[in-house]
Amino acid sequence: MAKKKTNMIKYILKRILMMFPMLILVLTFAWILSHMMTVSPITNKLSGLVDPDVIQAELERVGYYDPWYVQLGTYYKNFFIGDWGTSYVVREDYPVFDFILEIYPRTIELMIIPIFLSPFLAVKLGLSSATHKDQSRDILIRALAIFGAGFPVFWIATLLQLFFGYYLGIWTRGSLDLPVFFANKPGLPIPDGEFVTGFRIIDSFIYNDQIFLWDTILHLFIPGLCLTFVSLANVTRQTRSSMLDVLDQDYIRTARAKGVIEKDVINKHALRNALLPTSNLIIGGTATALLGSFFIEITFAYRGFGYYMVDSIFRGDYMVINGLVVFSTIILLTGTLVADVMYTIIDPRIIFT
Repeated sequence: MAKKKTNMIKYILKRILMMFPMLILVLTFAWILSHMMTVSPITNKLSGLVDPDVIQAELERVGYYDPWYVQLGTYYKNFFIGDWGTSYVVREDYPVFDFILEIYPRTIELMIIPIFLSPFLAVKLGLSSATHKDQSRDILIRALAIFGAGFPVFWIATLLQLFFGYYLGIWTRGSLDLPVFFANKPGLPIPDGEFVTGFRIIDSFIYNDQIFLWDTILHLFIPGLCLTFVSLANVTRQTRSSMLDVLDQDYIRTARAKGVIEKDVINKHALRNALLPTSNLIIGGTATALLGSFFIEITFAYRGFGYYMVDSIFRGDYMVINGLVVFSTIILLTGTLVADVMYTIIDPRIIFT
């Protein structure tokens, strides 16, 4: 046991050290590709100005005429001292690092329910589908999984918008008069820009602003529902496939022959082994989910991580693009490391050397 812990610590340290060259590569490629963009953030920032002296001064200020290796070296130095540059267009003259810290809680708030709810429902559905193979329940679950995996997420999001917002009319502006609903308990309104944590739900509790709380929940409901539904597909199919393979194993037949009740056979003997390949999708998907969904945030105009990634690309704000790409890389590398460590907890037979 002590040797296993020592090997695990060595493995974690080795992986952390390997992150640095990978991060350098990402920084380099992000810088190169952003400077190859045909859209100029300086042009967008100075749109409407035709004075060449103003444009020339701005180009000199940002070091446009410096040699490429000087620009790249300055970019490395600034990144590792915490200066990720300032936004040109998306949030003019605002530090990129502070901008990411401002928008990222919104994405976490959007994804936190699907991250926990989707794997739970998917495992339950996959288990039910496998234990009722070729029955009506199995056919229905597989049809839902195919629907979730086969159609674009933005199309499903549009259908949900039409259903709840147009046909039911319960999520459109004015259909729920929150100020009237909470007229007797208005709470303390949150001052503009004075958020404590950046998480709207938590801040609404801190300020006891019930209107702000319910407005946030209503705006999160349909995107969260869409993300949960779409995320179910792959995990449900993987759980079903793994369960069917495990249920054909000899030790399952032996457990049944010994008189173990079917519920214990499924939950204690089969499910844990069936979850080993499924856990790869769940843990890996969690790290990806923490970066948000571009399509969902664009479709619902939810201004989180994915929304501003697309917005900064279209508007050519390469400092914001670089910051978001590097931040995404850090999240994915950390998530991969956590996933590898979690495998040893799920399956003690896995030993890192």
